[in-house]
Amino acid sequence: MKLRLLVVGRGSRELAGFESRFIERLKPFSDCQVVELSEGRGKQVTQRKQEEEKQILKYARRGFVLFDERGSLHSSIQWADYLGRLAGDVQQDFVIGGADGVSDVIRSKAAACWSLSKLTLPHQLVRAVVLEQLYRAFTIIQGHPYHRV
Repeated sequence: MKLRLLVVGRGSRELAGFESRFIERLKPFSDCQVVELSEGRGKQVTQRKQEEEKQILKYARRGFVLFDERGSLHSSIQWADYLGRLAGDVQQDFVIGGADGVSDVIRSKAAACWSLSKLTLPHQLVRAVVLEQLYRAFTIIQGHPYHRV
């Protein structure tokens, strides 16, 4: 299985070590790659979202999961169930929009829209949380003791 985390904007230097650790931990389960997409440079929010939309649609494969504060909430076990249902050599893309969120077009093209919290989170923190939760999901599938309830 190949996982790609498509993110608008750059990551945080403070969280880079955390992200690297979880990308390394994911290797036995999946090839995981973080792809940084350019932020929109328009003066208006709608312009920036449209520019970012083009970047996302250029890279995101059909069936991508979008992280958005308006999405549905899922437990770690539900993440594990989702990943466990993906077959063989599939590539699954997860999309994190920029600071302004994403356009309605991106939201409509997503196969699923998930939220990590009812809180609004900075997209750099969302990256770190998603990578950790992906690792956690695989450890749940494998029955590894990392996930404790």
